Amino acid sequence: MNARRYSRRSSGILSWVLCVGIWPLAGAQAVDVNELPDASFVRRFRPPLVDRIRFEPLPPEQRMLNEPKVKYLARKDGFEFCSRITGVPITPTSRPMACAFWNVKRKECTVVTPEVTGYNYVGHELRHCFEGAFHD
Repeated sequence: MNARRYSRRSSGILSWVLCVGIWPLAGAQAVDVNELPDASFVRRFRPPLVDRIRFEPLPPEQRMLNEPKVKYLARKDGFEFCSRITGVPITPTSRPMACAFWNVKRKECTVVTPEVTGYNYVGHELRHCFEGAFHD
């Protein structure tokens, strides 16, 4: 009988906690990334060959930056910003999907992408932070 009462109290308290804990979230609007600008382009884009092969990191002594301090910027103007940084023009059929720039002396690297991007672009640019211009 005590176990039954405890069970009822527990489920009542649990229900109250769940309602109180979830209630503030009920009014929050979830962002559907598929509705953001350029989402369809990112889904259709096929990564270059350099990103479709197995990545083997260089030994630490061969890296451009061994332990870089990395900053990540997701920008609304990511394509335009990277176009200015890399010199790669935006055309109807091509645009820079992300970019990275680094300071060897300060051991800092900044990765820039548009707000909607794929993890492969972030990983590709992070590799630049360690190895520099590995595919240029």
